[in-house]
Amino acid sequence: MNRKTLIGITIGWGVLVAAVFAVLLGMAMFSGTSLEKSSTADGSTGPYYRWTGEPMLITSTQSGKSAVCKVVPDEGEVRDVSTYRAEGRRYVDPVTPWFSGEAQMSCTTPVKIRVGSEVTNYELFAKNRVVQIAAAVLAAGPFLAVSVFGLGTRKARA
Repeated sequence: MNRKTLIGITIGWGVLVAAVFAVLLGMAMFSGTSLEKSSTADGSTGPYYRWTGEPMLITSTQSGKSAVCKVVPDEGEVRDVSTYRAEGRRYVDPVTPWFSGEAQMSCTTPVKIRVGSEVTNYELFAKNRVVQIAAAVLAAGPFLAVSVFGLGTRKARA
């Protein structure tokens, strides 16, 4: 196989890996349920989200603002849940239920709600630096091996 073909194959591989990672990152970033803000300041009325009781990540869709969500369970105490520090640069902190059954939730600002595998995917692809670096190495590694280090070329025998 000549050098141009090898470089072409490795570029194709890099584009394929980058595209797959971009799709997975997009799915993680844009997954979840959007909930508009409630019509009252305390979050007691307005659009509601029905929480089924699995761990949930709530993030404000307004940059720099945290939201407060009023959670009214069918069985259990009413609580306010804040999005303050729900996610950092490298972590997410999902809310775990303190009640059994389901609950109704409304928030003071627009939020994005992720539950179940959406939380895991968001943390893995959007927040985990190791996965991001591994994708870059997996995409660029073969191209660097061929173009910079000359792997795959045959040496002429004298």
